[in-house]
Amino acid sequence: MLNNVMLSMSAGLLAVAAMSAHAEVEEKGEGSLARWLLGPELEHDHGIRISGLLDVGYARNNRSSHAEREDGLSNLPLTGFSDEGLELASVHIFADKPLVANVVPRVTPLPGPKPEEVSFGFSMETLYGRNAQFARTFGWDMHWPANSPGDDDVERAKRDKEKFVATPNLFASIYLPYGPGFSLIAGIFGPATGYEIPPNIREARNPFASKTYAFVSEASTVSGFLASTRLLDDESGLLGVELGVVQGRNNLRDNNSGKSVLGALRWRTPDMQTWIDYEFMVGDEENHDFDDVQAPTARLVSHDGQLRQQHSLNAWHAFDTRWSMGGEVVYGRQSGDGKADTVDIVTGPGFDGASWWGVNGVLTYQHRKDLAFSVRGEHFRDRDAFVLFPTSSARGDFNALTMGLRWDATRHISIRPELRYDWFDPIEHDRVYGNGRDRTQLTGLVEALVYF
Repeated sequence: MLNNVMLSMSAGLLAVAAMSAHAEVEEKGEGSLARWLLGPELEHDHGIRISGLLDVGYARNNRSSHAEREDGLSNLPLTGFSDEGLELASVHIFADKPLVANVVPRVTPLPGPKPEEVSFGFSMETLYGRNAQFARTFGWDMHWPANSPGDDDVERAKRDKEKFVATPNLFASIYLPYGPGFSLIAGIFGPATGYEIPPNIREARNPFASKTYAFVSEASTVSGFLASTRLLDDESGLLGVELGVVQGRNNLRDNNSGKSVLGALRWRTPDMQTWIDYEFMVGDEENHDFDDVQAPTARLVSHDGQLRQQHSLNAWHAFDTRWSMGGEVVYGRQSGDGKADTVDIVTGPGFDGASWWGVNGVLTYQHRKDLAFSVRGEHFRDRDAFVLFPTSSARGDFNALTMGLRWDATRHISIRPELRYDWFDPIEHDRVYGNGRDRTQLTGLVEALVYF
């Protein structure tokens, strides 16, 4: 049965390519519904855009049983579309007023003259769907009444494929034209560390519906402030730097006495056809007592600080108008002092540390403006079974090969089919696919992105 599905999907890839032969992508559809309802003045006169994104897909793999497919998360540890069958991954509502600045916070420095006037902005994103479960922040939207009963019963949320509500971005921003010019944001926001960043907006560097294991290792949200500036803009390129202080991973309500430091160095060629980013987040991530355990984000309980660090070196290069390539090397470590009162809620007392690293790369061929083909490979090592929890609790090396395409069918709709093969190299006897029965998995997935 699955082979027939896979063959049908493969044929569908070719059909999509043929159908798009005469397609022309019109003006982008983002914000069209708000402009129709409210008129163009809000965007044109005040620079405020209200837009939406619907992210829905259908997935199947060759390892799960019929009964497992009826429940949720039967694609795990695959992330992005973890359910089989039809899944509403998310529907997003955005409200943004971008800064007029020479740097886009969390994204890139910009070429050109420095703006000489103060600029104010803001950003808000609210989403509803299956993926909102993993986009919530402790002390903010983690325990909203709208997220019950699934919030109180993890097994029920899995069994009933319950949907959640989250607001992972809610921040104010300001640009100050002093010195080289500074952009500052304060509030709740996605840290945008790593090569892939949520959500699947058109500008995001996410060519596939499914995510890398490296993506799972990154923080989803932070709360605090971040300052960005451009240090260099000449014939050698552009260089930007960012530095901020935040409460911790997915955390508004601090559960220990320490903060985390978030930062980045971002280099671009003058033509913006090559970039290299180094990003990091470092800080204590333990729970101070068992009364406020922010699991699974923070698995440790300890009276002493237990430092956690995450580093990502990622880059992208356009060889010409058709071929481009991006990639990432990620490394992380959770320190542990090994004391009896340093408790991992999964493995018990005496936690003495864990580390992980990974590498992934993606090659893209832009056949036409509306049609691109991509292939991605990844190797991710989590031999302490720490950073991928609860997506996986297996010790070993995760590998994946993904191929697919993106077809911008209209200015409102993009289609992304993909085939993905995962295999796992265990340290001992662990098996991660098919509910712990297998070490390989073949997954077929078709995603539709609707911009409005």
